[in-house]
This record gives sequence, structure tokens and C-alpha cells, in this order.
Amino acid sequence: MSQASLPSSFGVFNPVGHVMVGLPSQAQLEALVDAFHHAGWPASGLLHFPPRDTVAELAALVERAGPLAGFGYEITLLRRYLALAETGHRWLLVKVDGAAQAALVAATAREGGADQAVHYRDWVVEELI
Repeated sequence: MSQASLPSSFGVFNPVGHVMVGLPSQAQLEALVDAFHHAGWPASGLLHFPPRDTVAELAALVERAGPLAGFGYEITLLRRYLALAETGHRWLLVKVDGAAQAALVAATAREGGADQAVHYRDWVVEELI
């Protein structure tokens, strides 16, 4: 999975079928990635947004958002991600197959110190943490 291939809606980051997880530190992110690997998650199902690139990439996503994006919750979340990234948050995008797997991701992320977990479903964006 690459950042260039992430799905969007009205020009806004909208990765349906994924959970976006936010963590305050690099150590927590690395530990969470290890936990997912030990649980059998494929490397292709995890995308880490490196801190040095995240702010610029999220800012570009916000700037590229179409005029209709202002009516959706996705742009609100994207702006939140950007604000947190500017304070040093790390982000991990996890591919999931449905609500049960998303709940498992959220529980694992919560145990690992995550303070954000958002499940992008077909018609709903659901905050899990």
C-alpha cells in the first residue's frame, strides 16, 4: 500500500476499509506495528506515515480537497490529523476486513497507547478511540 494509491472522496483522504490510528510517540508506533505483525497482519496492510513527511503530506491533502469536501466529516478528520501531526503524532493506516477486525485493531491500538482510531467504512466514518 502506498500513499499515492490511497482512495479519496471529493479530493479528500477517505481510505474506506482502513483504520487510521494516531499515536503520540515513535516508540508506541513501532511497538504497535510489531504487535500487528505478531498477530499475523501482513506488511502490505500497514502504512506508516513517517513524521518527517506527515505534516507536508497531510497539508497537501487538505489543500487539494475539493469544494464539496467542506461538507463532509472526512475533511474535519483530516484537519485533526494535520493538527496532531504538527505536535508530533505518528499515524498508522491499517487495512481491515469489516467491523469486527476494525474493533480488534482499535482494542490493540488502545492497549498500545493510541489516542485516535478511526474506521473508514463504506458509508460511515466511525471513531473507535
